[in-house]
This record gives sequence, C-alpha cells and structure tokens, in this order.
Amino acid sequence: MMVPGGFAEVLSGETPIKGDIDSIDQAASFSGDVSDDCVSYSAYLLAASSQLSGGQGEAVQKYRSKLDAALQTGATRLKESADSAKQGFVTYSSEVEGIHKRARAVQDSVDRHLGVIRAESSAIEGIAAQIRCRVAMSWDAPPSTAMPTPVLDPARAGGMDALERDAARRAVAVAHEEEWRRAVTSWIGARDGIESDRATWSALLDERRTVENALVSMLRNTPIGHLISVGSGPGGPGPKYTIAHAISGELWGKTIAPGEVAKRHSGLAGLFPGGDGSTAWDAPADPAAVAAWWGTLEEATREQLIREVPWVIGNLPGLPFGARDRANREMVRFYAAHPGQLSAEQLQLMAQVQEVLRREAEDARIHGGGRPPIQVVALDLTGAVPKAAVGYGDSDAATHTTWAVPGMESDAHLALEGWDIASRNLYAAQSGVAGFGGQSSVIAWLGYDTPDLGDSANAGGVLFSKAAQTGAPRFAAELDGNYAARAAGLLGVPAVNVIAHSYGTTTATIALTLVKHPVTTLTLIASAGLDTVRVSSYDVLRVQESAPGQPAIYTTHASQDYLAPSGAGLSGRGQPNPDALGLFGLEQRSPVYGGGLSFSSDGDPARGLLPTNGHSIIGEQEKRDLVGTAASVGHGYLDVDTQSLSSVAQITTGRIGGLLRSGFVRTEAECTATYVVPGGTRTVRQACE
Repeated sequence: MMVPGGFAEVLSGETPIKGDIDSIDQAASFSGDVSDDCVSYSAYLLAASSQLSGGQGEAVQKYRSKLDAALQTGATRLKESADSAKQGFVTYSSEVEGIHKRARAVQDSVDRHLGVIRAESSAIEGIAAQIRCRVAMSWDAPPSTAMPTPVLDPARAGGMDALERDAARRAVAVAHEEEWRRAVTSWIGARDGIESDRATWSALLDERRTVENALVSMLRNTPIGHLISVGSGPGGPGPKYTIAHAISGELWGKTIAPGEVAKRHSGLAGLFPGGDGSTAWDAPADPAAVAAWWGTLEEATREQLIREVPWVIGNLPGLPFGARDRANREMVRFYAAHPGQLSAEQLQLMAQVQEVLRREAEDARIHGGGRPPIQVVALDLTGAVPKAAVGYGDSDAATHTTWAVPGMESDAHLALEGWDIASRNLYAAQSGVAGFGGQSSVIAWLGYDTPDLGDSANAGGVLFSKAAQTGAPRFAAELDGNYAARAAGLLGVPAVNVIAHSYGTTTATIALTLVKHPVTTLTLIASAGLDTVRVSSYDVLRVQESAPGQPAIYTTHASQDYLAPSGAGLSGRGQPNPDALGLFGLEQRSPVYGGGLSFSSDGDPARGLLPTNGHSIIGEQEKRDLVGTAASVGHGYLDVDTQSLSSVAQITTGRIGGLLRSGFVRTEAECTATYVVPGGTRTVRQACE
C-alpha cells in the first residue's frame, strides 16, 4: 500500500506560505522613510514661502501660491498615504508571519500523521499476513478495528477436526487482535488528524486572502489610492497624471485646467431667478413646480441641461430619477477629470461611487444589466461634507420605493460602503417576499452631515437635534420629489417607504412633519430617540394608516443593542421601543411614543433567522462588544438572513406575513417624571396623565 511521501502530496497545491516577511518589512520601512521625507519637504516649502513673503510681482506671487497650495497640499496627501501604508504593512507583516508559523505547524503535523500511518499500516499488513487474510485498505481508508477471522494454514488444518480448527483460529486471533485494534485506532486517529489539518490549511488560505484584501483595501483607502481610483475612472486622465498633478500640480510641465461646477444656465430661468441654480441642494425649488417645469421642456433642452448643468439637474427633487442619474454620472466623469480639486473626504466618496458603478458595469457585461440597476440619485461635492444618494433598482418604474436614512457617523464618504451592502440586501430580500409581485427600489440617502459620537457634548453632536433639523428639509424635499416625479409620469405614484437607523430616525421623523405627501410606511430601527418638541406624538407624522386608527409606523430594537437607548436617554429624546434597555437605566429618561407597532430583531431559530446583536446596520466585528456598540459579522440589522431584514422587507413590500403580524406589539405611551432622592434626583417612566 502506498502512503504519501509528505505533506505536499496531501495538502492542496495552493499554499498560504507566500513571500517573505523581510520584503513586507522593507515596504513598511520605505513607507516610513517617505513620510519622514514629506515632513522635511514640507518644512523646506514653508521656509521657501516665508522667504518669498516680502517679494512683489506676479511671478513671485504665482510661485508662492504653488508652494503653499499645490506642493504643500501634495506633501500632505503623500504623507497621509505613507503613514497609512506603513501601518498597513506593519499589520500585514505581523499577520502573515502568524499565518506562516501556523501553516508550517500544519505541514509538520501532516508529516507526523503520515509517519504514524506508515508504521500502523505496515503493522496491519504484517498481521494480515499472519492471519492469512486479504484486507481492502488505503492510506486514508483504514480497515475496521474488528480483525477479520483468521484463516488456518491448510497443511496444518488438514488433520484437525472442527473443534480443533476453531480452537486454532481462536488462538491466532487472541495473539493478534489487540495489536490489530490498537494499530487501526492509531491509524484512524492519524487519518482524522490529517483531515483536521486540511481544514486548518483551507482556513489559513482564506485568512491569507482576507489579510491581503485588507491590505489592498487599506492602500486604496488612502489619498493616493483614492486619486488612483478616481483618476482611472471614465473621463479621468489616468493614474500617473492624476497623482503627479495632485502632488505637484503638473506632470512634465503640463497642468490640468481647473474645472468649475456649472450652476447657472439660461435654460434654468423658468425655475430659478436669473437661471442661477446654486440653491438646488440647500433650498431646492418646490418639487411639484420642478416636475411641471420639466414637463414643458423640449427633449433637446433637457439633454442640454443634463450636459451643461449636471450638478443642478442631478440634485433637483421632482425630476425623473433616470434624468438625475444621467446628470450625476456626468458629474462623476467631471470629478474623474479633476480629482486634484477634491478634498480627502470627497475623493473617498467618489472612489466608492465609482466602485458601485464599476460593479454595475461588470454585471451588465456578464448578465446584460445591473443586478440591481444603479441610479445615482444625488451627488454633491461642493461642501466640506460630501453628500450622495444611491438608488438600487429603477425608481422611475418601481411599485415600491424604500428610502433609507443612516444615523450618526454616517457621512456619505464613511457610510456608502456599508449602506451599499445593506441596500442590496434589502432589495434582494424584498424580491423574495412571498406573494410580492411588484417591483422594488431602495435609495440609500446619505444626504446630510451626520453627527459624530465624539462630538456628543457639542450642539452639532449626537445628543442634540441640530444635525437632524438641518438635514430634514432636504430629505423632505426628496420624498415630495419622489411623489412629484412619479405623479408626472405614466406609471403612477408608488408606495413610498422610509426606513431609518439610529440618529437617522431623528432626522427622518422631523422630515415627515414637513412633507406635503404622506409616506406609506415608516420603520424605525434602533432609534437614538425622536425630538419630542418637533415630534410630540406620531400624530404629527405624515404617514398613512395600515388600518383605521393605526399609523403604519413600525419599530424594532435588538435586546443586545444598548447604545441607542443610552443616547436617547442622555439626550432626553423620545423612545419608540419601550423594551429597549440602555446602560445604567438611562432609557428611563426617555418618554415612550405610543401607537407604533413593535417587532423583534432577536432572531427566529425555527425559521432560520439570525438575531441582531449590536447597533450596526451591517455587522462588522469578529465578536460583539460588551455594550453592543457594533454587531458581529452577519448580525447587523440589515444583514442577510436576520429576522430584522426579513421583517423590514415584508413591511416595505406591503406583504406582511401572518407570523410577523401576530408578533406585532402596539406600544403604549409613557411619560417621564423626576423625583428628588437622597443625593440628587431620579428620572423614571410612568403612565401619562
């Protein structure tokens, strides 16, 4: 019987032991040297600019401007990229070293197991010869631990009667069966050990791919990486020219002429005074008026406006989504041609938008169309905080459109990647809802400056409603624009649903006090609390009823998510979920809204639906942390196969199944009262008077 000569014949041809650690460490060292050089270079630039400060003349001022703007900015971008690269390579080196060590241990283990199999299989072959039995076996398929019945030598057995032959066979069996059992058991253990080693080897291959992808992702997510991505996109000058221009302002003496985002056009005069569309984002025209105006234009005029003032057309609520998408893709090409004009945050968002569009183009190449088709509904890179809205599905034809509003620390450049996943998950889940025969679309609206957890004490932080109040009018305009655009079309107005997560519930509910047209449903996910001044009760929200006297307002909160109730309590905002618990009883400081329909996000094993175990919309950590700040991988609110995703998909398609419906709990309003207690005061909930 042949036994493999070593691990190479047993483990897969692919190996996680690739490259050498020294090369990775050299890359980290080089990145550190580049960073140090950038610091020195910046100091030289500063000194040179200082020496020129007293100079006069256009040439001197032009040269100084280049020092202070192009070169100093370029040095900053390069240093930030080098610092990130160094950290990435250091992390990668440590991870690869660990993988190499464990992989070599697997190789050694396989060789040891093969040695055991050689020895034990040889012992079995010897016993089989002694008992005169042929046994079917291979190195990875050992025989049974029960030894076959010995066969006697015919020459000796010929003179024996039946009792003597039985006694002889028994004597042979007694002599060998214990050794047989021991050898086979040892062989099986070695065989199983090799199978375990193979599984570990496969896991190490996956881990190696994961750490490599993480390094690539980190490098792409640097200023230089974003420049390469954006400048390599459609309309871009290519990576070499893009990097050179962004760092030094030129390449071989050639420069890129500054681009200007056009906002004024005579064709806009029918909508904006003097044709100045610069207020299209912050103070958009009435969506109904926009839809009516668009209907009066000739097709040639529409095309001209899309080409010549795409920023305005792309960001006008009330226009068809297809027209806005085409205009915003024009802006994507514009920014690809002028990436050096973008800030780090703007570059990051543009790179992510391009990746979404690249994936759609790849789907179209393979499948003949996007899966789902993408619509860039809004794109504004003119402010310090970039903003966007990305649609999944055809919102000009959808029977059910769902707008998703993110919460804290979800500015577009930080959150598009996660909401891209969440939106695709919801779109797919909606398509799979039993009995749903309509057409859905999901729009991830990342159109406001979301608050940061670290700025909680400031007026613009998560404990205050300022950010929500600022973003709500724009979101309200988008919702009314959805109605106006579809009302002006041939397919009629769809069901318009709103889902909001965390602080997004604060923003969305304020917006729903401003809209002219009620939405079909509102789903509040892991709410960070509603502004009790602007939203005194659900009665002020423009949401349709699911039944007489019952507004179509749905709420959910995972029992392992302690973050949002704590924030709601600290801010004094109202809580849609009466059972949501915060840290140190902080939830008691939030009054409870009555009249919503609460549903579980804690999983349903009987249906194979997973629980949400943290605050994330998409799980991102290997393990949930102690307070549920972030969910573990696969356990976010809109992760695949979670109970929460299944429920949201049913609600937003209007096909609520019997199990979900029977699980709804209508919330009862509770107020708060503060009592004087020894050492201070205590706020608790109680029935409203």
